[in-house]
Amino acid sequence: MSGDGVNEWNGFELPPRPPLPAPATDAPIRKIGMPPGMEPALDTVPSSDHGIPVPVARPEFGLAPKPFAPQPTAADQPAPATAPTPVAKSIGNPRLELPDGSVLPLGEGLIVGRDPQHQEGYGVTARARLHDVERSVSKTHAILGVADGRVWVLDLNSTNGTVLIAADGTETLCAPEVATPLLANTAVRFGEYRVQVVFD
Repeated sequence: MSGDGVNEWNGFELPPRPPLPAPATDAPIRKIGMPPGMEPALDTVPSSDHGIPVPVARPEFGLAPKPFAPQPTAADQPAPATAPTPVAKSIGNPRLELPDGSVLPLGEGLIVGRDPQHQEGYGVTARARLHDVERSVSKTHAILGVADGRVWVLDLNSTNGTVLIAADGTETLCAPEVATPLLANTAVRFGEYRVQVVFD
């Protein structure tokens, strides 16, 4: 290109450029709509493969004073100064019955999950792997044990929750990190994995 404004290439003059087309003023504006079943305010597509959640009762129990501590025996009790102190009723042979027929003792507490890891602060060291083919059980799902003469279960913020199933079929969802007492012969569902809690 020379300095006088003439377009050249290798000494040859280039033809003038064609003018740009004028913008159309009467062209219709096309908009792309939302896919069927999707709301503009949402950024996800609704799924129909999930069932409607079933409401379950919330527990009304607070934290256990000392979750899953071994129960004191009469020999461990200090001699009363005046009137005898009432001792919590002892639980006889608390155990967890698995679907395959295995029986796991709960007297010293038990951490359950697909691959349970040790949890500080609960005084429980025994661990039990639950063989859940549906993988609805979390790696470290819950803790079971005995405290204050009762059997307790404590959900460890599991993905699919812990649900208690009474004899009449009533279901109670365990609040995470809240020790919930169990009645005798109560069924417990860790995700979709159901076990039975039995004690005398």
